[in-house]
Amino acid sequence: MTLMQPDERTRVGFLLEPDTWVGGRNYFRNLLIAFAQLPDPEIEPFVFTSKEDDTALAGIPAVKVVRTSMMDRRTLPWLARKITAKALAGDWMLQRLLNQKGIAVLSHRGPLVPNSSIPSVGWIPDFQHVHLPAFFGERDRRERDRDFMDLCRKCDKVIVSSECARLDLQAFAPQYAGKAEVLHFVASPAEQGILPLLPELRQRYGFEGPYFLLPNQFWAHKNHRIVVKALQLLKQRHQRVLVLATGETKDRRHPEFFDSLMRYATECDVLDLFRVLGVIPFNDLSGLMVHAVALINPSKFEGWSTSVEESKSLGKRILLSDIPVHREQAPALGVYFSPDDAEGLARGLCESLENFDTESDFRIQESTRVNLRSKQVQFAETFQQIVLSTGRQ
Repeated sequence: MTLMQPDERTRVGFLLEPDTWVGGRNYFRNLLIAFAQLPDPEIEPFVFTSKEDDTALAGIPAVKVVRTSMMDRRTLPWLARKITAKALAGDWMLQRLLNQKGIAVLSHRGPLVPNSSIPSVGWIPDFQHVHLPAFFGERDRRERDRDFMDLCRKCDKVIVSSECARLDLQAFAPQYAGKAEVLHFVASPAEQGILPLLPELRQRYGFEGPYFLLPNQFWAHKNHRIVVKALQLLKQRHQRVLVLATGETKDRRHPEFFDSLMRYATECDVLDLFRVLGVIPFNDLSGLMVHAVALINPSKFEGWSTSVEESKSLGKRILLSDIPVHREQAPALGVYFSPDDAEGLARGLCESLENFDTESDFRIQESTRVNLRSKQVQFAETFQQIVLSTGRQ
């Protein structure tokens, strides 16, 4: 078998703007790490990003990187790009750069210009605004409807992360349902040898004893209140369970949410048990996952939960809300509870803590890591086939 030379591979472009949200950056990190596991790839990723923002590529393996000042906000090239895009109804300057680099497919983004010569694969993470409209303002709902319909209409294909989302797209835009491609992403945890040890984490974040980890952004639909309520129920029974919560504390749609959550935690008298760490370094977060009794995801809605995938890749137990996409993700060590059932969550916390054994937990983690590479390869191969079939249309 003759190996394909690098210059024969189909070049696929990714755009990582400085304002790419944290979840989006983690998604690309997982995808590119998985892609690095392919023994003989047929596509070659090119990441286009800012010259000044190094955080965009944090944790991403070696790939072809094209840095451009057109992505650096308030620079002359960025300003020229914006003016040109507005005047000519298309991101023609960035399109020209992609053409110069021989990009054959633009991934996870709509076309940059009308009737683009570069086929595009759009990405719709979820249809949360359809299922939980109360969590969005009217303007946000209209904008998401418009943006999603534009992606469905203009893109050659549209990636969704779950069968649940594929059915949502079918209901949302039935005329474009045939463009949907399901891509189940796989989380790639940091190498265990570079993670901080438990004593170091305890000292750095000021906690003692066993704990559960809730690694969700502090957004209203993530349902942190049910965890606070469960902790209150347990404390009233003289059962103390510690939960460490990480993630961004700002919710653009509900700027008052975090403050209201902390007031509720104060009213429930659980501030000693519900510890907010905020955004922390990725290696610290991974270390906290490794040493936790279990992870928690109480969310009312997900597109394809990163924390659930992280629990699967690590071999960790997870207490998770009983919603359709979590059932689709089907973690082997999952313990389900109704997203409105604080009593059920409290019971799961107690049982998990009582049955936790450090040695057996690490044995499960080690055996899980052995099988991780095959899952990463399957993830990468599925993406590769989507790109290749798009480029051949």
